Amino acid sequence: MLSSRRIRAVDRGFTLIELLVVIAIIAVLIGLLLPAVQAAREAARRAQCTNNLKQIALAMHNYVDVNGSFPMGDSWGRSDEGPPFGGIRQNFGEFLAMTQFVEQGNIWNTFNSSLQIFVYENSTVNGFAVNTLWCPSDAGVIGLRYPGNQGDGWGPNNGSPIPMTFTSYGGNLGPLYYHAARNDANVTQAQASSNAGIFYHCGVPPEQTTGARLSPVKLGEITDGTSNTILAGDKSYGRAREAASTGDDWWGPNWWTSGWPGDGNFSTFFPPNFFKKWDAISAQQAPLTEGRRYTYTANSFHPGGANFAFCDGSVKFLKDTINSWNPWVITATFGGGEAVTFSNVPAYGVYQALSTRNGGEVISADQF
Repeated sequence: MLSSRRIRAVDRGFTLIELLVVIAIIAVLIGLLLPAVQAAREAARRAQCTNNLKQIALAMHNYVDVNGSFPMGDSWGRSDEGPPFGGIRQNFGEFLAMTQFVEQGNIWNTFNSSLQIFVYENSTVNGFAVNTLWCPSDAGVIGLRYPGNQGDGWGPNNGSPIPMTFTSYGGNLGPLYYHAARNDANVTQAQASSNAGIFYHCGVPPEQTTGARLSPVKLGEITDGTSNTILAGDKSYGRAREAASTGDDWWGPNWWTSGWPGDGNFSTFFPPNFFKKWDAISAQQAPLTEGRRYTYTANSFHPGGANFAFCDGSVKFLKDTINSWNPWVITATFGGGEAVTFSNVPAYGVYQALSTRNGGEVISADQF
């Protein structure tokens, strides 16, 4: 009788070549997947940034409903000291004024508005954190707090520490901006009156004995249309921070309470994200000093552009390639203090026109 034999298959593992092929396939799949994951994460961060700017715009409009105008970007003459209109600046900007309308009324209630912001009596206010002012893509700003050092404060108690947190956003100053230091007699009433943005120094320039006080912007004064006028936008701390490589303190730019252009405000002199790296511009000649080029410019970590809230409450993404004037042809002549005279100013590009409240420009949505 014939016996049957059962043939068993012999188990074997992968060969080295097969293993290498599998690893290569996995690496390719990971390489394809990672950009998609990163793009999805950035899309989520950009959506949160958009929401932050919507909250800022809504808070500003609530401020208008209560006060009849947008907040001041800063103010001269908040004191009886000095010249006829006072020589002490207010120093705080619109983001502090809006805290009442972003469920941060405790911050505003802590603030003594009869004093400058950077004095001992108001030191607590500067150190508060307002997470509405933090863009998720601007990771370095989130939770960042300068604790303060002796010698920070201004005024009689100038030895006091002034803590500080920072902002990823700025208010719109317009294309060319005129401001003054504490007792700067060199900025004239005519220059100060030419500021075309939504936020600027109000009151009367220091040392001036004539002229009407400059008042905050009212909605009715935005004759270019609220849907065509920028209110605020991305001004990332991480980008502005690169300017500190000049030797400034690491916490120098983007103070959240400040109305200074390099802090809570920006100019449209240069288009968005115009400067990618500090070292790339430090050797160039330009109308503005190096620090001002970098810290006065709207910028973001969003690929290809930046988010901007408009005066109608909408938020739009403006590309880096938006039509702009050529800033390099403008000449700036500096006088004493903060005084500057601009010449050879070209016609506004679309970006500059969007930053003026009453320039009379006609802009269609497809232009930006």
